[in-house]
Amino acid sequence: MIQRITEKSHNQIKIFAPAKINLFLGVTGRRNDGFHELTTLLAKLSIGDSLRIRRVKRNHNIKLQCPGFESLQNEKNLAYRAAKLWFQMTEENWAVEVLLDKEIPPMSGLGGGSSDAVSTLIAINELGDNKLSQQKLQELAAEIGSDCPSFLKQGVCIAQGRGERVSRLSHPVAEKLIGQEILLFRPNLGLSTAEVYGRLAKKKKYSSVGWINELLQKWESNRLPIHEILHNDLENAVFAKHIYFLVLFDHIVSKYGLKPKLSGSGSCCFLLIPKDFQELPSLKKEISQAWGEDAWVRQCKIIL
Repeated sequence: MIQRITEKSHNQIKIFAPAKINLFLGVTGRRNDGFHELTTLLAKLSIGDSLRIRRVKRNHNIKLQCPGFESLQNEKNLAYRAAKLWFQMTEENWAVEVLLDKEIPPMSGLGGGSSDAVSTLIAINELGDNKLSQQKLQELAAEIGSDCPSFLKQGVCIAQGRGERVSRLSHPVAEKLIGQEILLFRPNLGLSTAEVYGRLAKKKKYSSVGWINELLQKWESNRLPIHEILHNDLENAVFAKHIYFLVLFDHIVSKYGLKPKLSGSGSCCFLLIPKDFQELPSLKKEISQAWGEDAWVRQCKIIL
C-alpha cells in the first residue's frame, strides 16, 4: 500500500497526496452502468496536496478546511466522503478535523480529489482503534471514485475497468520511469470529466482492446520506448472544443521535438523532459506566452 505519512503523533497525521498523470489512456467503449471501459497507465508525481488529519474527542463529526478553495469545503469533497464512509464502516465514535492544503488545481486530470480521498482514508485508518484491512480500504476507495484505488498502490500502475482494477507494474521497464522529470502545464480553467466523456461517447471514437494490449505488451517487453506509447483517447473530445491545446501541442512538437499529452480528461497537460534538455526555460516561457501569465506550470518527477 502506498504510504505518504510525513508526520505522526498519537492524535494527528500529516500526509502527502501525490498527483498522477495518465501516460496512456485507451477507452474501448461505454458500459451499461454509464461508465466507460478503459485501460490506463498511471504514474504518481512528486507534486501534490498535503493533508493534516487530527483526531479529536468530540462525538462523531467531520470538519474540513481548504484554505483558498472555499468551494471545496463541503460534503461533496472526496476527502470528506472518504472520512464519512470510513466512520460508517468502522462505527467508531470520534471526530476528525481535516486541513487540506491544495497544490493540485481542481478539474485538471491529475487525480487531486481522488488522491486527497485515499490519503484521508490512510490517515484516519492509522488513527483509528480498529484498523480496516487493505482489502476493505480498496473497497472503500472503489466506492469513492474510479481513480481512487490506484492511489493505494505504489509505483507505475495499470488500471482497467472503469479504473477500479489496479495492478502495480514491477518490471524493469516500468521501474526505470521512477525519477523521470515531468513538466506539467495547464491553462487557467478546469474541464468537467463527465462532459469530456460525454463528448467522446457522442463521437464513439474508441480504441480496440487488441491494439491497446499489443502496444502495452511491446512497451513492457522493452520493444517500444515510453514516448512512443504516450496516448490519450480523450484528447480528440477536448481539442474539438478547445483548439488552443492543439495549437500549443503542434508548436512544441515542431520546435522542441517533444510529445506533449493531456492527462486524463484535462485540463492539465504534461511532457517527459529528456535528460540534459537545455531549452526548458524557453519552453516554459512560451507556454506562459501562449496561455497567459496565469497558466499553471510546474516541474516534478515520477515517484514510487
